[in-house]
Amino acid sequence: MSNGKLTILNEKFQKEGSDEEVEGLTVMVDGVIKQIFDQIKSNGQYADYNEVLKDVIFEGVARLVKK
Repeated sequence: MSNGKLTILNEKFQKEGSDEEVEGLTVMVDGVIKQIFDQIKSNGQYADYNEVLKDVIFEGVARLVKK
């Protein structure tokens, strides 16, 4: 992963107890993204990257929906 890119791997999974397929995403936290996540995490509000990503996604979605 270069410093200017975000790498996301995509896989499909069978939802348990159903025939429905769901998409699973793996985000590579490296380069500039890692630096930004480290800064966000360092304020003490977040224990790990999972928590940072959760807020980034929910706040980003909320902002996009507002538009």
